[in-house]
Amino acid sequence: MTYENIKSVILAFLVALSGFLTWNIWNYQPDYELVNNQKTVEEVNIATQKELKKIVKPHQIIYHAGGKQFGSVDNGYIDNIIGVISKWKYFDMEQYPGRISEFNEKIAQGDNTEIIFPDEVPIELYKRVLNIDEKDIPKFDFDRIIINSETQQKQEGIVYFYSQKNQEVYVSNVSPSYINSFTNKYYDSARRLTPYFLYTVSDIRKIYLPTEEVKMVMHTYYQNPLDSEKFKDALFADPSFVQRSMVDGVEEYTDDASKMIVDTQTNMINYVNPVRSGDSVIGTNNVLQKSIEFVNSHGGWTETYRYVYKDDFNQNVLFRLYSKEGYPVFNQIGMSEIYQQWRQSEISRYVRPGFHLELPLNPDVVTKTLPSGYEALEYLQSKKDFKLELLQNLMPGYYMTQGPENSLILLEPGWFYLYDQQWRQLIWEEELNNGLE
Repeated sequence: MTYENIKSVILAFLVALSGFLTWNIWNYQPDYELVNNQKTVEEVNIATQKELKKIVKPHQIIYHAGGKQFGSVDNGYIDNIIGVISKWKYFDMEQYPGRISEFNEKIAQGDNTEIIFPDEVPIELYKRVLNIDEKDIPKFDFDRIIINSETQQKQEGIVYFYSQKNQEVYVSNVSPSYINSFTNKYYDSARRLTPYFLYTVSDIRKIYLPTEEVKMVMHTYYQNPLDSEKFKDALFADPSFVQRSMVDGVEEYTDDASKMIVDTQTNMINYVNPVRSGDSVIGTNNVLQKSIEFVNSHGGWTETYRYVYKDDFNQNVLFRLYSKEGYPVFNQIGMSEIYQQWRQSEISRYVRPGFHLELPLNPDVVTKTLPSGYEALEYLQSKKDFKLELLQNLMPGYYMTQGPENSLILLEPGWFYLYDQQWRQLIWEEELNNGLE
Protein backbone atom coordinates (compact mmCIF):
# COMPACT_ATOMS: atom_id res chain seq x y z
CA MET A 1 0.00 0.00 0.00
CA THR A 2 1.46 3.29 -1.02
CA TYR A 3 1.82 6.32 1.22
CA GLU A 4 -0.89 8.18 -0.68
CA ASN A 5 -3.32 5.27 -0.20
CA ILE A 6 -2.66 5.23 3.55
CA LYS A 7 -3.43 9.00 3.79
CA SER A 8 -6.67 8.50 1.87
CA VAL A 9 -7.81 5.71 4.22
CA ILE A 10 -7.00 7.78 7.32
CA LEU A 11 -8.80 10.83 5.89
CA ALA A 12 -11.88 8.78 5.04
CA PHE A 13 -11.89 7.31 8.57
CA LEU A 14 -11.69 10.78 10.14
CA VAL A 15 -14.52 12.08 7.98
CA ALA A 16 -16.70 9.09 8.91
CA LEU A 17 -15.84 9.51 12.62
CA SER A 18 -16.70 13.23 12.49
CA GLY A 19 -20.04 12.47 10.89
CA PHE A 20 -20.82 9.82 13.51
CA LEU A 21 -19.98 12.12 16.41
CA THR A 22 -22.00 14.98 14.92
CA TRP A 23 -25.02 12.71 14.50
CA ASN A 24 -24.75 11.63 18.15
CA ILE A 25 -24.56 15.22 19.38
CA TRP A 26 -27.67 16.19 17.41
CA ASN A 27 -29.68 13.22 18.57
CA TYR A 28 -28.43 12.80 22.12
CA GLN A 29 -31.11 13.22 24.81
CA PRO A 30 -29.87 13.09 28.40
CA ASP A 31 -31.83 10.81 30.69
CA TYR A 32 -32.96 13.50 33.15
CA GLU A 33 -35.12 12.39 36.04
CA LEU A 34 -38.64 13.87 35.78
CA VAL A 35 -39.16 16.39 38.57
CA ASN A 36 -42.74 16.79 39.80
CA ASN A 37 -43.26 20.47 40.66
CA GLN A 38 -45.11 20.20 43.95
CA LYS A 39 -45.65 23.95 44.39
CA THR A 40 -47.10 26.24 41.74
CA VAL A 41 -47.92 29.94 42.03
CA GLU A 42 -51.68 30.38 41.75
CA GLU A 43 -53.50 33.56 40.90
CA VAL A 44 -55.19 35.10 43.94
CA ASN A 45 -58.85 36.04 43.49
CA ILE A 46 -60.30 37.40 46.71
CA ALA A 47 -63.62 38.44 45.15
CA THR A 48 -63.99 39.64 41.57
CA GLN A 49 -62.46 41.76 38.83
CA LYS A 50 -64.42 44.61 37.26
CA GLU A 51 -64.31 46.45 33.97
CA LEU A 52 -63.36 50.11 33.82
CA LYS A 53 -66.87 51.53 33.28
CA LYS A 54 -68.08 49.94 36.52
CA ILE A 55 -65.29 51.59 38.54
CA VAL A 56 -64.91 54.97 36.83
CA LYS A 57 -68.58 55.85 36.86
CA PRO A 58 -70.73 59.02 37.07
CA HIS A 59 -72.63 59.65 40.28
CA GLN A 60 -75.29 61.97 38.88
CA ILE A 61 -77.18 62.68 35.65
CA ILE A 62 -78.71 66.16 35.30
CA TYR A 63 -80.98 67.33 32.48
CA HIS A 64 -81.44 71.04 31.77
CA ALA A 65 -84.92 71.43 30.29
CA GLY A 66 -86.76 74.74 29.94
CA GLY A 67 -84.62 76.47 32.55
CA LYS A 68 -85.23 73.70 35.12
CA GLN A 69 -83.16 70.70 36.22
CA PHE A 70 -84.14 67.05 36.59
CA GLY A 71 -81.90 64.13 37.35
CA SER A 72 -81.05 60.77 38.85
CA VAL A 73 -78.36 58.95 40.83
CA ASP A 74 -79.87 55.51 40.21
CA ASN A 75 -77.26 52.82 39.46
CA GLY A 76 -79.19 51.12 36.69
CA TYR A 77 -80.20 54.37 35.03
CA ILE A 78 -76.62 55.62 34.93
CA ASP A 79 -75.39 52.28 33.53
CA ASN A 80 -77.95 52.59 30.72
CA ILE A 81 -76.78 56.11 29.84
CA ILE A 82 -73.12 55.06 29.74
CA GLY A 83 -74.05 52.02 27.69
CA VAL A 84 -75.63 54.32 25.10
CA ILE A 85 -72.90 56.95 24.79
CA SER A 86 -70.14 54.32 24.76
CA LYS A 87 -71.45 53.16 21.36
CA TRP A 88 -71.21 56.61 19.77
CA LYS A 89 -68.26 57.45 17.54
CA TYR A 90 -66.45 60.62 18.66
CA PHE A 91 -64.29 62.63 16.24
CA ASP A 92 -62.68 66.05 15.69
CA MET A 93 -61.92 66.52 19.39
CA GLU A 94 -60.39 69.91 20.18
CA GLN A 95 -60.30 72.57 22.87
CA TYR A 96 -63.36 74.81 23.15
CA PRO A 97 -62.45 78.21 21.65
CA GLY A 98 -64.88 80.43 23.61
CA ARG A 99 -64.88 81.90 27.11
CA ILE A 100 -65.65 79.54 30.00
CA SER A 101 -68.05 81.99 31.67
CA GLU A 102 -70.16 82.12 28.52
CA PHE A 103 -70.01 78.34 28.23
CA ASN A 104 -71.34 77.86 31.78
CA GLU A 105 -74.22 80.21 31.14
CA LYS A 106 -75.06 78.48 27.87
CA ILE A 107 -75.14 75.05 29.52
CA ALA A 108 -77.40 76.16 32.37
CA GLN A 109 -79.91 77.87 30.09
CA GLY A 110 -79.85 75.51 27.10
CA ASP A 111 -81.18 72.03 26.46
CA ASN A 112 -78.30 69.93 27.75
CA THR A 113 -77.54 66.76 29.68
CA GLU A 114 -74.75 66.72 32.25
CA ILE A 115 -73.11 63.41 33.16
CA ILE A 116 -71.25 64.23 36.38
CA PHE A 117 -68.32 62.23 37.79
CA PRO A 118 -67.09 62.44 41.41
CA ASP A 119 -63.65 63.72 40.35
CA GLU A 120 -61.39 64.36 37.38
CA VAL A 121 -61.07 61.51 34.84
CA PRO A 122 -58.17 61.34 32.32
CA ILE A 123 -59.48 61.09 28.76
CA GLU A 124 -56.50 58.81 28.03
CA LEU A 125 -58.09 56.28 30.37
CA TYR A 126 -61.77 56.84 29.63
CA LYS A 127 -61.30 56.47 25.88
CA ARG A 128 -61.42 52.75 26.65
CA VAL A 129 -65.09 53.24 27.49
CA LEU A 130 -65.91 55.68 24.69
CA ASN A 131 -65.48 54.98 20.99
CA ILE A 132 -63.12 57.84 20.13
CA ASP A 133 -62.26 57.65 16.43
CA GLU A 134 -58.90 59.42 16.71
CA LYS A 135 -55.38 58.21 17.44
CA ASP A 136 -53.85 61.48 18.61
CA ILE A 137 -56.36 63.06 20.98
CA PRO A 138 -55.49 65.94 23.33
CA LYS A 139 -54.53 64.97 26.86
CA PHE A 140 -56.89 66.42 29.44
CA ASP A 141 -58.98 65.57 32.49
CA PHE A 142 -62.73 66.09 32.79
CA ASP A 143 -65.42 65.59 35.42
CA ARG A 144 -68.49 66.20 33.26
CA ILE A 145 -69.66 64.97 29.88
CA ILE A 146 -72.26 67.39 28.47
CA ILE A 147 -74.55 66.39 25.63
CA ASN A 148 -76.07 69.23 23.64
CA SER A 149 -79.64 68.29 22.68
CA GLU A 150 -80.10 71.31 20.41
CA THR A 151 -78.55 69.58 17.40
CA GLN A 152 -81.51 68.55 15.27
CA GLN A 153 -80.81 71.25 12.69
CA LYS A 154 -77.03 71.09 12.92
CA GLN A 155 -74.67 69.19 10.66
CA GLU A 156 -72.96 67.40 13.56
CA GLY A 157 -73.89 66.52 17.12
CA ILE A 158 -71.86 68.13 19.91
CA VAL A 159 -70.52 66.58 23.13
CA TYR A 160 -68.47 68.59 25.62
CA PHE A 161 -65.86 67.31 28.10
CA TYR A 162 -65.71 69.84 30.93
CA SER A 163 -63.27 70.17 33.83
CA GLN A 164 -64.81 72.24 36.61
CA LYS A 165 -61.51 72.18 38.50
CA ASN A 166 -59.29 73.30 35.60
CA GLN A 167 -61.96 75.41 33.89
CA GLU A 168 -61.23 73.76 30.56
CA VAL A 169 -63.62 72.47 27.93
CA TYR A 170 -62.96 70.14 25.01
CA VAL A 171 -65.55 69.62 22.32
CA SER A 172 -66.11 66.56 20.16
CA ASN A 173 -68.46 65.83 17.28
CA VAL A 174 -70.78 62.85 16.94
CA SER A 175 -73.43 61.92 14.42
CA PRO A 176 -76.63 63.96 14.92
CA SER A 177 -78.58 60.71 14.73
CA TYR A 178 -77.03 59.71 18.09
CA ILE A 179 -78.19 62.95 19.72
CA ASN A 180 -81.67 62.71 18.24
CA SER A 181 -82.07 59.12 19.45
CA PHE A 182 -80.79 60.06 22.93
CA THR A 183 -83.14 63.05 23.08
CA ASN A 184 -86.16 60.95 22.11
CA LYS A 185 -85.37 58.16 24.57
CA TYR A 186 -84.00 60.01 27.60
CA TYR A 187 -84.04 63.79 27.37
CA ASP A 188 -87.72 64.18 26.43
CA SER A 189 -88.77 62.08 29.46
CA ALA A 190 -86.43 63.83 31.91
CA ARG A 191 -89.26 65.71 33.64
CA ARG A 192 -90.39 62.43 35.19
CA LEU A 193 -87.17 62.25 37.19
CA THR A 194 -86.27 63.92 40.50
CA PRO A 195 -86.39 67.74 40.28
CA TYR A 196 -83.13 69.49 41.19
CA PHE A 197 -82.00 73.07 41.55
CA LEU A 198 -78.67 74.59 40.64
CA TYR A 199 -76.67 76.16 43.45
CA THR A 200 -73.69 78.28 42.43
CA VAL A 201 -71.02 78.10 45.11
CA SER A 202 -68.59 80.22 43.09
CA ASP A 203 -67.78 81.09 39.50
CA ILE A 204 -66.05 77.74 39.08
CA ARG A 205 -68.12 75.49 41.36
CA LYS A 206 -71.74 74.50 40.89
CA ILE A 207 -73.72 71.72 42.56
CA TYR A 208 -77.18 70.27 41.97
CA LEU A 209 -79.47 69.52 44.93
CA PRO A 210 -82.91 67.85 45.12
CA THR A 211 -85.75 70.33 45.54
CA GLU A 212 -87.92 67.87 47.51
CA GLU A 213 -87.43 65.64 50.53
CA VAL A 214 -85.40 62.49 49.91
CA LYS A 215 -86.67 59.08 50.99
CA MET A 216 -83.93 56.50 51.53
CA VAL A 217 -83.96 52.89 52.72
CA MET A 218 -82.00 51.94 55.85
CA HIS A 219 -79.77 48.88 55.37
CA THR A 220 -78.35 46.24 57.71
CA TYR A 221 -75.78 43.73 56.47
CA TYR A 222 -73.90 40.79 57.94
CA GLN A 223 -70.16 41.48 57.99
CA ASN A 224 -68.23 38.52 56.63
CA PRO A 225 -64.44 38.81 57.26
CA LEU A 226 -62.24 38.05 54.27
CA ASP A 227 -59.33 35.61 54.39
CA SER A 228 -56.21 37.51 55.52
CA GLU A 229 -54.01 34.77 54.09
CA LYS A 230 -55.27 35.57 50.60
CA PHE A 231 -54.27 39.21 51.01
CA LYS A 232 -50.86 38.04 52.23
CA ASP A 233 -50.44 35.91 49.11
CA ALA A 234 -51.58 38.78 46.89
CA LEU A 235 -49.56 41.65 48.39
CA PHE A 236 -46.19 40.24 49.40
CA ALA A 237 -43.51 39.47 46.83
CA ASP A 238 -42.73 36.08 48.38
CA PRO A 239 -45.46 34.94 50.79
CA SER A 240 -43.32 32.01 51.98
CA PHE A 241 -41.01 34.45 53.81
CA VAL A 242 -43.85 36.31 55.57
CA GLN A 243 -44.13 35.97 59.34
CA ARG A 244 -47.47 36.21 61.13
CA SER A 245 -48.02 37.41 64.70
CA MET A 246 -51.06 38.32 66.82
CA VAL A 247 -51.00 41.11 69.42
CA ASP A 248 -54.03 42.62 71.19
CA GLY A 249 -56.54 41.73 68.49
CA VAL A 250 -54.27 42.84 65.65
CA GLU A 251 -52.77 40.47 63.08
CA GLU A 252 -49.37 41.46 61.70
CA TYR A 253 -47.79 40.02 58.58
CA THR A 254 -44.20 41.08 57.89
CA ASP A 255 -41.26 40.25 55.67
CA ASP A 256 -37.89 42.00 55.50
CA ALA A 257 -39.45 45.18 54.06
CA SER A 258 -43.27 45.27 54.08
CA LYS A 259 -45.98 44.99 56.69
CA MET A 260 -49.69 44.21 56.62
CA ILE A 261 -51.85 44.93 59.68
CA VAL A 262 -55.33 43.46 60.08
CA ASP A 263 -57.50 44.95 62.83
CA THR A 264 -59.82 42.14 63.88
CA GLN A 265 -62.23 44.58 65.56
CA THR A 266 -62.90 46.76 62.52
CA ASN A 267 -61.68 44.23 59.91
CA MET A 268 -59.57 46.94 58.28
CA ILE A 269 -56.42 46.03 56.34
CA ASN A 270 -53.43 48.37 56.20
CA TYR A 271 -50.54 47.32 53.95
CA VAL A 272 -47.34 49.39 53.89
CA ASN A 273 -44.51 48.86 51.42
CA PRO A 274 -41.69 51.38 52.02
CA VAL A 275 -40.18 52.71 48.82
CA ARG A 276 -36.84 54.52 48.64
CA SER A 277 -37.29 58.27 48.98
CA GLY A 278 -35.14 58.87 45.90
CA ASP A 279 -37.52 56.98 43.64
CA SER A 280 -39.50 59.04 41.19
CA VAL A 281 -43.26 58.80 40.90
CA ILE A 282 -45.16 57.28 38.01
CA GLY A 283 -46.68 59.51 35.36
CA THR A 284 -49.73 61.48 36.42
CA ASN A 285 -51.88 59.92 33.70
CA ASN A 286 -51.06 56.47 35.00
CA VAL A 287 -51.94 56.50 38.67
CA LEU A 288 -55.67 55.84 38.30
CA GLN A 289 -55.11 53.12 35.73
CA LYS A 290 -52.43 51.49 37.92
CA SER A 291 -54.75 51.59 40.92
CA ILE A 292 -57.59 49.84 39.10
CA GLU A 293 -55.26 47.22 37.64
CA PHE A 294 -53.76 46.61 41.08
CA VAL A 295 -57.12 45.78 42.69
CA ASN A 296 -58.13 43.72 39.66
CA SER A 297 -54.90 41.73 39.94
CA HIS A 298 -56.17 40.08 43.12
CA GLY A 299 -59.91 40.38 42.49
CA GLY A 300 -60.28 42.93 45.26
CA TRP A 301 -63.61 44.50 44.28
CA THR A 302 -65.58 42.95 47.13
CA GLU A 303 -68.36 45.55 46.88
CA THR A 304 -69.69 48.20 44.45
CA TYR A 305 -66.74 50.58 44.81
CA ARG A 306 -66.31 53.58 42.53
CA TYR A 307 -63.43 55.91 41.82
CA VAL A 308 -64.03 59.21 43.67
CA TYR A 309 -60.70 61.04 44.03
CA LYS A 310 -57.13 61.24 42.79
CA ASP A 311 -54.14 63.41 43.66
CA ASP A 312 -51.70 63.23 40.76
CA PHE A 313 -48.91 65.06 42.57
CA ASN A 314 -48.93 62.84 45.67
CA GLN A 315 -50.04 59.76 43.71
CA ASN A 316 -53.09 58.99 45.86
CA VAL A 317 -56.29 57.37 44.64
CA LEU A 318 -59.53 56.74 46.53
CA PHE A 319 -62.45 54.44 45.77
CA ARG A 320 -65.70 54.61 47.75
CA LEU A 321 -68.51 52.16 48.36
CA TYR A 322 -71.86 53.08 46.80
CA SER A 323 -75.23 51.71 47.86
CA LYS A 324 -77.32 49.65 45.48
CA GLU A 325 -79.51 52.74 44.93
CA GLY A 326 -76.51 54.84 43.86
CA TYR A 327 -75.67 56.84 47.01
CA PRO A 328 -72.11 57.18 48.41
CA VAL A 329 -71.29 55.51 51.74
CA PHE A 330 -69.08 57.31 54.29
CA ASN A 331 -67.20 56.24 57.39
CA GLN A 332 -64.81 58.14 59.62
CA ILE A 333 -62.07 55.47 59.71
CA GLY A 334 -62.33 54.41 56.07
CA MET A 335 -64.47 51.29 56.41
CA SER A 336 -66.25 52.20 53.17
CA GLU A 337 -63.14 53.12 51.16
CA ILE A 338 -60.18 51.65 49.28
CA TYR A 339 -57.16 53.95 49.46
CA GLN A 340 -53.90 53.60 47.53
CA GLN A 341 -50.65 55.49 47.47
CA TRP A 342 -48.01 54.83 44.82
CA ARG A 343 -44.29 55.41 44.51
CA GLN A 344 -42.68 54.74 41.14
CA SER A 345 -44.38 51.61 39.83
CA GLU A 346 -44.91 50.07 43.27
CA ILE A 347 -47.79 50.26 45.68
CA SER A 348 -46.60 52.13 48.75
CA ARG A 349 -49.72 51.97 50.90
CA TYR A 350 -52.99 50.08 50.56
CA VAL A 351 -55.79 50.58 53.09
CA ARG A 352 -59.13 48.85 52.66
CA PRO A 353 -61.92 46.92 54.37
CA GLY A 354 -61.16 43.30 55.06
CA PHE A 355 -64.80 42.25 55.00
CA HIS A 356 -67.62 41.56 52.59
CA LEU A 357 -71.23 42.70 53.05
CA GLU A 358 -73.45 39.65 52.88
CA LEU A 359 -77.15 39.67 51.94
CA PRO A 360 -79.14 42.41 53.69
CA LEU A 361 -80.79 41.34 56.92
CA ASN A 362 -83.74 43.75 56.91
CA PRO A 363 -86.91 41.61 57.00
CA ASP A 364 -88.99 44.74 56.42
CA VAL A 365 -88.17 47.85 54.41
CA VAL A 366 -87.47 50.76 56.76
CA THR A 367 -87.15 54.20 55.19
CA LYS A 368 -85.92 57.55 56.45
CA THR A 369 -86.99 60.90 55.00
CA LEU A 370 -84.22 63.48 54.65
CA PRO A 371 -84.81 67.24 54.37
CA SER A 372 -84.75 68.76 50.89
CA GLY A 373 -81.66 70.28 49.35
CA TYR A 374 -82.99 73.74 50.14
CA GLU A 375 -83.27 72.88 53.85
CA ALA A 376 -79.89 71.15 53.95
CA LEU A 377 -78.20 74.13 52.32
CA GLU A 378 -79.92 76.63 54.61
CA TYR A 379 -78.98 74.68 57.73
CA LEU A 380 -75.39 74.28 56.55
CA GLN A 381 -75.03 78.01 55.92
CA SER A 382 -76.40 78.75 59.42
CA LYS A 383 -73.60 76.78 61.08
CA LYS A 384 -71.18 78.81 63.12
CA ASP A 385 -67.89 79.66 61.35
CA PHE A 386 -69.14 78.19 58.06
CA LYS A 387 -67.27 79.65 55.06
CA LEU A 388 -69.00 79.23 51.72
CA GLU A 389 -65.74 79.37 49.76
CA LEU A 390 -64.63 76.11 51.44
CA LEU A 391 -67.76 74.21 50.38
CA GLN A 392 -67.02 71.75 47.57
CA ASN A 393 -70.04 69.45 47.46
CA LEU A 394 -73.27 68.54 49.24
CA MET A 395 -75.33 65.37 48.73
CA PRO A 396 -77.44 62.65 50.37
CA GLY A 397 -75.62 59.46 51.29
CA TYR A 398 -75.15 56.77 53.93
CA TYR A 399 -73.03 56.58 57.05
CA MET A 400 -71.60 53.16 57.83
CA THR A 401 -71.40 51.95 61.44
CA GLN A 402 -70.87 48.63 63.15
CA GLY A 403 -73.94 47.25 64.89
CA PRO A 404 -74.26 46.29 68.57
CA GLU A 405 -72.40 43.17 67.52
CA ASN A 406 -69.34 43.69 65.32
CA SER A 407 -70.74 41.13 62.90
CA LEU A 408 -73.36 43.64 61.70
CA ILE A 409 -72.93 46.68 59.45
CA LEU A 410 -75.54 49.46 59.45
CA LEU A 411 -76.05 52.01 56.66
CA GLU A 412 -77.97 55.05 57.87
CA PRO A 413 -79.13 57.82 55.47
CA GLY A 414 -78.00 61.40 55.96
CA TRP A 415 -76.76 64.58 54.31
CA PHE A 416 -73.00 64.93 53.74
CA TYR A 417 -70.86 67.81 52.58
CA LEU A 418 -67.30 68.12 51.30
CA TYR A 419 -65.75 71.04 53.14
CA ASP A 420 -62.09 72.04 52.91
CA GLN A 421 -61.11 68.64 51.37
CA GLN A 422 -62.93 66.62 54.06
CA TRP A 423 -66.31 64.90 54.00
CA ARG A 424 -68.52 65.62 57.02
CA GLN A 425 -72.03 64.68 58.03
CA LEU A 426 -74.61 67.41 58.38
CA ILE A 427 -76.22 66.83 61.78
CA TRP A 428 -79.45 68.56 62.75
CA GLU A 429 -79.69 69.50 66.43
CA GLU A 430 -82.29 66.83 67.16
CA GLU A 431 -80.04 64.07 65.79
CA LEU A 432 -77.20 62.31 67.55
CA ASN A 433 -73.68 62.93 66.31
CA ASN A 434 -72.83 60.02 64.05
CA GLY A 435 -69.09 60.49 64.04
CA LEU A 436 -68.29 62.65 61.00
CA GLU A 437 -68.74 65.96 62.79
